[in-house]
Amino acid sequence: MQLSHSHSIPEQYHKRTQAGKSAQPSQDGSEVSADKSLSIRLEGKQNLTYLLKSGHIRVASEEEMNRLNQDMHGLTLGAKDLAVHYQRQGQQQDMRAMIKIDGQVMAYLRDDGSFAGHKGVEDLFRQAGGDIKKLQSLVEQQYPRSGEVEVFESGEGPTNAEVFELFNGRSFQVFIKEQVASRKETEYTQQLAQDEAYRRKLMFDQSPQTAVFRVGGVVVGSMDEKGFADVGQALTALADERGVERAQLKSLFTLDFDRTPDEYKALLSDVFGDDVQLDTFTVEQAPSRAEVRRLSQ
Repeated sequence: MQLSHSHSIPEQYHKRTQAGKSAQPSQDGSEVSADKSLSIRLEGKQNLTYLLKSGHIRVASEEEMNRLNQDMHGLTLGAKDLAVHYQRQGQQQDMRAMIKIDGQVMAYLRDDGSFAGHKGVEDLFRQAGGDIKKLQSLVEQQYPRSGEVEVFESGEGPTNAEVFELFNGRSFQVFIKEQVASRKETEYTQQLAQDEAYRRKLMFDQSPQTAVFRVGGVVVGSMDEKGFADVGQALTALADERGVERAQLKSLFTLDFDRTPDEYKALLSDVFGDDVQLDTFTVEQAPSRAEVRRLSQ
């Protein structure tokens, strides 16, 4: 194994993990299109937010947020600023070491401890935990005749753009053009989705609430003429204030479009006692869902 101090290496932009830290497994999520979601039957399902308590929520530290913002910065840029961002990143020289196998760059380590590599090689950085001497030993053991570790003084290594091309075998400038084109397409698709979501939200918020429920004079929810009961934090907060177990709220957060306002009031009375009030309105006189929600805040 050769150990050399050189001045050239690449940047990948797609995969970053911290040396010495295990990568968190991703969670696969299925996305349902708007059209398909309308066909899903929700009746009988529970809105599980009634089980969520403040103790279940962890606020990220300032350090964690700064790291997240740094990692996500490129994803927040519009197409117009993305090329500038990549060009700036490409000119930076923040490489610490790279692994070559038979002269081909197979993995690299940056000054901040992040690394990337082809399968089987990048794990050497993880095993080394940022220790260059240990990395050298691992490469020598696994690739005794073909392995080479190049180490760079801070700010004296190759640019990220050079590293990208060595590692990926393709033009960094072409990569930028592809990313900008993809971002433009994504922005257009997102704008269409946002416009549609805004229209749906307006319709939802403006829906007349023909029944409004109060407990001890406090507005805790409402119901429209189709039987959809809209309840949330006002109800759970009141339950906590009165020492009501969250499990007792399950029926109140279960969708049942055949339930009448009087039947829902009865469920509230089963949980909170006799100080439950029901106000009913005609569709023409009914407050909107947004108006009721403001009253419950």
